[in-house]
Order: sequence, then C-alpha cells, then structure tokens
Amino acid sequence: MTTTITLLVDNRAETGLKHEHGLSVLIEQQGKRILFDNGQNDALFYNAEKLATPLHSLDLIILSHGHYDHGGNLARLLDINPDALFYAHPDCMQTRYSLHPNKAPRTISLTKTVVEAIEAFPDNQKKFITSPTEICSGIWLTGQIPRLCEIEDTGGPFFLDKEKKQVDQLNDDMSLWIETEDGLTVICGCCHSGIINTLNYIKQQTGEAARINNLLGGLHLVNANQQRLNGTIDYLNKQHIETIYPAHCTGDNSILLLKKQFKNKLQTAKAGLQLTL
Repeated sequence: MTTTITLLVDNRAETGLKHEHGLSVLIEQQGKRILFDNGQNDALFYNAEKLATPLHSLDLIILSHGHYDHGGNLARLLDINPDALFYAHPDCMQTRYSLHPNKAPRTISLTKTVVEAIEAFPDNQKKFITSPTEICSGIWLTGQIPRLCEIEDTGGPFFLDKEKKQVDQLNDDMSLWIETEDGLTVICGCCHSGIINTLNYIKQQTGEAARINNLLGGLHLVNANQQRLNGTIDYLNKQHIETIYPAHCTGDNSILLLKKQFKNKLQTAKAGLQLTL
C-alpha cells in the first residue's frame, strides 16, 4: 500500500511556492485524500495549484487544534467539499488569546467565518473526537493526549479570556499516525501536548515496541528552555527515528540543535516536500 504525503503549507517553502506561518499536509492513500490542517492565508490554494494538487476532491478534512494558522481556510474547504468528513476535537471552536507581557491581547482562535462554517456543516459529517480513532485503513488520530512528561512545559501565553484568568490547556491538540510495514509515520500540527507526550501516547496505542520511522510537523519547541530541549533530544535519540522533518513552530534555534544532534536524519521541511511511504 503506497501512501503519499505532501507538505502544502509551512513557514518555509521551496522556490516558486508561498510560505506563511502555518501548516497543512495532504495525505493520499488508496484513492483517499486527507487534508491535515489548512494553513492561515492564501498559501494553501496557491501552492496546491502550483503542485497540481486539487483541493475540491477531499475525503477527510482534519483540524489538529483550533488556532487560526491551522484552520484559516476551513470555510472555503468545507464549502467546496460538501461530502467530506470533518474531524476535530470538540474544544476547537473556543475563543482564544495570546497574552504576552506589555503587549495587547491577540486573538488566535479560529475566525468567526470559520466557526460559522463548521457549525453549518452537516452534523452527520462532523466527527468530534477525544480518543484514538482510525479514520482510514492504518491512519489514526490521537484524540486528546495526556500530559504526563514533567519536563514538557506545554503551556505558554495562551488564555481563554483577556484577563488571564482562564488558562487555555489546548486539550484539543491532536496528532496523526500512519501504520506502514516499515513502522509509523507521525504527523504533528503544533504538538502543544509536547512531542514526548505525543509519541509515548502513540506507542501506548500501537505497542511499546512500535518503531517510529518518520516524524513530520510542528514540534512547538520555539520557546523551550534548555532542560526541555536536552530532554527532548535525549528522548528522540532513544526512538531511533529514521528521518525527522521539523516544521512550522519548531523554532529556528531548536532546529539547529536538532540538526547538530541528528545530522542526516534531520531534513528541512518546506512547503513542496513530498514523501512516499
């Protein structure tokens, strides 16, 4: 069974494609077309056209979590894919803010237009999940990921109100894994749950001895302290992952550290990247 993965949106892009702060990954397997996240602005449709990858024939549309840079094109996608199934966590439509010291509150939730489009989409085609779910043969969503690793500070300046009274736990953060003969390929949106928590949970579902062959996506190490970075590198080392493709919110400095440690096992992720499993 052949599976093709195309990175359509990322903070970086191959020559001739657009980049933006966001992420979108297309997965194609046995005639099924699955879009995991959909970026922020116009890079998605621009890059899809350049790569001759139509977005009007999707079978599944997945939202890894309810932030604007992962669900910016949802309204249009749901409109042009009226028969698709939509997967997300039930918390994805919360109003959310990023609150940095000495800065005005910034809304980072899905736009009103996107929320209205989700609400209007047929109920029998919306799948709000919280536990591991197989969405196609050998392709799974994690559902809500337990936060058990002590060194993974999965917080940040994220709140549900402008007064900083309600911390946003980002419980809707989900990742995806694909089962192949060579092992697992794991795709993360932002990995707000922490990459150690995420991979441990996936291995718990698939068997502790399961091999992780590829890791692609945002690892949310952009503001990680040195203890967390060291612990993450040590953990990833023990997993013997064949190739790591850090993207989106991993952070430039963190990518440099990962590159120093993993050398040729780490490949730069850019919009336009294509993998065949």
